[in-house]
Amino acid sequence: MANPAEIPQIASDLFDLAKRYLDQEAIRPLRSIGRYVGFSLGAGVLLGLGWVMLSIAGLRLASDLLPSGVLWSSLAYVIGAAGAGVVSLGLLKIAATLGRPK
Repeated sequence: MANPAEIPQIASDLFDLAKRYLDQEAIRPLRSIGRYVGFSLGAGVLLGLGWVMLSIAGLRLASDLLPSGVLWSSLAYVIGAAGAGVVSLGLLKIAATLGRPK
């Protein structure tokens, strides 16, 4: 059994050991996960921005190819939205297929 005078030293060693263990087993892995999540979110934002720009370009192309007029302009918006939806669903289907185990 420990001497009563050694108890503060033992408690201090136990606290330091617990602090080092927490740093090694929890904090360091969370930092690497945080870095991965940060890069993933950044890539997602940039891909989303690119997709919005491509959708606007498709809308502009459809509006330039159709005759001028209010109804034709509305049809260009419908064509642009439908095209973006079809491509989005196709990409989701491809992503779901790639994520399945073989």
